Amino acid sequence: MLTSVPLAWLWLLAAASTALSSCLLGSWIPLRKFRIAYPVTMVTGGAVLVVVCRLQGFGLAEALVMYSSAHIGLTLGLLPQRALFREVFERWRKGEPTDHIKIPGSHHAFLAFCVVGALFAGFALTR
Repeated sequence: MLTSVPLAWLWLLAAASTALSSCLLGSWIPLRKFRIAYPVTMVTGGAVLVVVCRLQGFGLAEALVMYSSAHIGLTLGLLPQRALFREVFERWRKGEPTDHIKIPGSHHAFLAFCVVGALFAGFALTR
């Protein structure tokens, strides 16, 4: 389905999902180093994902859809943790210890569900 879309649109989808994910997470974690390192890490990881997908027999279009789906799932899965990110950042900036703050198990489960669900949806859209 999505593989019939011109490749330029899929590159735009990948860039838009990366930009959206970077902007949202950058607003939740307002560290300058994070705002620089996160997009670089995600683009590098995306390049590795594209290479792995190509080695497994997927085309470039399918790999770009999977990359975009992974970013969408990651961004949606981290939505419940945004208040926790801000709290940890504020305490860290004030010099207070943050070791006692734990991420609830339900947040981990929701993140895993969103990422895996988005990847399944992306895979279904490539067929």
